[in-house]
Amino acid sequence: MGKVVFLDPVDYISGKISQKYRTVYNRRRASDRRYTQVRGDRNTPVSVTELDRRVKFKTVRQAAQNRSMDLAHLTYDQMDFIAERKAQGSAFKYTTYKGWLFGKAWKCYDNSTGQVTMPERLNTIG
Repeated sequence: MGKVVFLDPVDYISGKISQKYRTVYNRRRASDRRYTQVRGDRNTPVSVTELDRRVKFKTVRQAAQNRSMDLAHLTYDQMDFIAERKAQGSAFKYTTYKGWLFGKAWKCYDNSTGQVTMPERLNTIG
């Protein structure tokens, strides 16, 4: 197999350039390998389960983003994040505050209403 050497700016591209192109640029950080993939078109229609998951993801992402910008909860949320990270040590699942907040919002999603209702203190969520 031949070696492909990318030049700037392609050397630092990651992901798709735009939605209309099927070429995806990837880079593995561990080995510093760069490669491209050409994705095919989808052959099956989107299922109801996939549509529900997309709606849930969008709703939870928006709720987590709104919560992270809410100054009234910011200090307590960050304190809860740090306390959970210290308590669980290396077994802690989340590496970032926003990822942790997204996980908490995901657990607070109500399937019947399609809404995220988060309590005042997030340390009460399991």
